[in-house]
Amino acid sequence: MDLIAEFDRRREAYNSLAKTMADLINRLIDARKISYHSISFRCKTKESFERKVDIKQSYSALEDVTDLAGVRIITHFSDDVDVVASMIESEFKIDRKNSIDKRAALDPDRFGYLSLHYVVSLKREREVLDEYAAFKGLKLEIQIRSILQHTWAEIEHDIGYKSSVEVPKVIKRKFSRMAGLLELADQEFVAIRSELSKYQKSMLAEAARSPEKVLLDKVTYLNFVQTDERCLDLDNESAAICNLKLMDEPKNVAKQLQALSYFGIETVDQLSKSLVDFQDDIRRRVHDIASTKSSDKVSLASRGVCVFYLTQMLAAKSGNEDIIDGFLKIRGLASSFKSYLLNFYQGQNIR
Repeated sequence: MDLIAEFDRRREAYNSLAKTMADLINRLIDARKISYHSISFRCKTKESFERKVDIKQSYSALEDVTDLAGVRIITHFSDDVDVVASMIESEFKIDRKNSIDKRAALDPDRFGYLSLHYVVSLKREREVLDEYAAFKGLKLEIQIRSILQHTWAEIEHDIGYKSSVEVPKVIKRKFSRMAGLLELADQEFVAIRSELSKYQKSMLAEAARSPEKVLLDKVTYLNFVQTDERCLDLDNESAAICNLKLMDEPKNVAKQLQALSYFGIETVDQLSKSLVDFQDDIRRRVHDIASTKSSDKVSLASRGVCVFYLTQMLAAKSGNEDIIDGFLKIRGLASSFKSYLLNFYQGQNIR
């Protein structure tokens, strides 16, 4: 049988296989809450298949070709490759003969990208379902790699040298150094993630014991706005008065921290005490906002909105135009807001 003609006839089935399996893998990964960068799919083109057949010249049936349909999963971190691989092994029937872990296969003194390649087919319990019945017996190639491994593979492909014997000796060393740097960077990103996780746990415990010693950063700020009782009360009160919908994942954390630091608030304890000192002024600010809003209009706001109002009060309390200008620049607020802040403590709420 003419393999090229048969592939041309069945190519749409393989394209459908690739798309359907990409959607299935996406759902499976999301259900397990595995972080990933992207999931893509492809079906081999007729031209590519012709080249493969010409080079190999050993295929007796279309089913012997294992990469006609493919899915690529790119993770953020290299250790997540193994997490995704475990999921693939549990959900699909693995063709061990044609699968390869290039991370283990690559010689340590050779350059190249580290990637995990599976050749899979559907397990019986899935292929008997109506939505997958058309794919019974078809094989799919699944590639799993980290984003830095993918970066190397794309650069390597673009340069056009896939084998070390092809590379001129004068630049072979640079190739090897670059591959090593990317591999090291992959490992360091995993280490950074681990350290951040440890830091978060230690800082949360420290903030409960000695808030005066805990500096404000993203971890400690988010913990504060999500757990401090006064902050939660002021946020909820603001939301009720101004008809706000509070988002649990605050945005513009960097700007909040910049504004707090601008007014000398560097620790969790200083932030807590400032909310106590300015809580009545914050409530007054909230009522001013409510007076200008339509009562039935719902607006989105981040958890910690009372901290945003606190920084406005700190700017107003300064009574200094230059300080207020600096605050408006940090927060990206309109210059027209300066009049309101300058007059807040004089009882003239000019907008």
